[in-house]
Amino acid sequence: MEIKLSNLTEINGLTKPTGTSALGMKLALSSGKMKPSEVLEECIANIDLYEEHLGAWAYINIDGAREVARELDNKKPSGALFGIPFAIKDNIDTFDMLTEYGTDIYLGYQPGRDAACVAGMRSSNGVALGKTICTEFAHRHPGKTANPWNIEHTPGGSSSGSAAAVASGMVPIAIGTQTTGSVIRPAAYCGVIGYKPTYGDFNISGVLANTPSFDTLGFFTNCVDDLVLIRKALLDESIPEIKKLSLKGARVAIAAKPYWEEACASSQQMIEEAAKVLKDAGADVFALEDQGVFENLSEWNIEVSGYEFARTLAHERRLAFNKLSKILRDGRMADGFRVAFSSYQAAKKNLELLRIKFDGVLNEIDFIICPSAQSAAPKGLDSTGSADFNMAWTSLHCPVISLPVALEKNTGLPLGLQVVGARNSDDRLIKFAEAVFKCLTS
Repeated sequence: MEIKLSNLTEINGLTKPTGTSALGMKLALSSGKMKPSEVLEECIANIDLYEEHLGAWAYINIDGAREVARELDNKKPSGALFGIPFAIKDNIDTFDMLTEYGTDIYLGYQPGRDAACVAGMRSSNGVALGKTICTEFAHRHPGKTANPWNIEHTPGGSSSGSAAAVASGMVPIAIGTQTTGSVIRPAAYCGVIGYKPTYGDFNISGVLANTPSFDTLGFFTNCVDDLVLIRKALLDESIPEIKKLSLKGARVAIAAKPYWEEACASSQQMIEEAAKVLKDAGADVFALEDQGVFENLSEWNIEVSGYEFARTLAHERRLAFNKLSKILRDGRMADGFRVAFSSYQAAKKNLELLRIKFDGVLNEIDFIICPSAQSAAPKGLDSTGSADFNMAWTSLHCPVISLPVALEKNTGLPLGLQVVGARNSDDRLIKFAEAVFKCLTS
């Protein structure tokens, strides 16, 4: 296995485009080389080519997007996302597009307002192109989306359509959400960059709740720099630009726990080779000493996520129980009803104590690396894969970026490398992720 990713492949005999970055589009728009309407038409052309095979979209608002783009054609570029088309996971409310939460229960449902993240990206002059497929209530029952690298394989979930849309050049940016591994895993499976921020960084008003103690927004791009544009659009202009960062002297920990033995041979080799490359670049690479943080993490995660998710869907459970999938009823929802409130309270307290403890561990570390998933995307569309490699970082509220840096030996499908940072260090982590990405793919 070579640590180098080519994101050219074929979809039913059609060559998949090299993913376009929002930053590249922004530079073309700022210089006058392209107009917003021209950028949009490139995305629409890729939708025309690939959507039939991928099924990434729940709703496409081409007419509305064209109207916005034509208006922007006559304006001076302003806003972090000026003229940049973006997609929105279908568990996120939009006032002008259907929002069906990945379930027939809400077919035709039209919210009255945009979620805060959608309104923020529109306010930054981004162009909302449509809603992408997600699993049922962002849980595990999959939708229709297939993997752009091989349509017989899962794209991951629950942000399935968002990852596939970016991977196939339909949009340069897509919004997702993560409660366990719903951004990082599909990013890895589809060979794009995935970003799960520090818990609480982004306002999630208008996003359907799953497990409020863990729910975060997440984003898919083809370029690490695009994460800065997103943070500027949704946070504020104080977000720093990426400046070249040397890896010399960087303190890099390899996480061999809690699931290293479950990683496939190619994923383990990816980390071993990445460690060697980073050492050659001057980084200090060593095994992560977790100080026992991972010992009961999974148990407490299950108690909290089950208890909250079962009550999030109280309305649907009461009025449409038979319309819920078996995997939802028998999975996280059933888990939740086996947990007493006192146990839930204790698990929440224990998790916060672990976060504080892990903050101390990360005081001596610049970033952690580990696989984004056990393997490349599994074959079949009836499952979205396992989130085991993501659970710990989501539970600990850490920011994570998945980088597409390798291909699995047997399948030729992409593998992702997770770069994990300390809570509230997202801007610093983005700089390190950019340096790592360049180091491993140049």
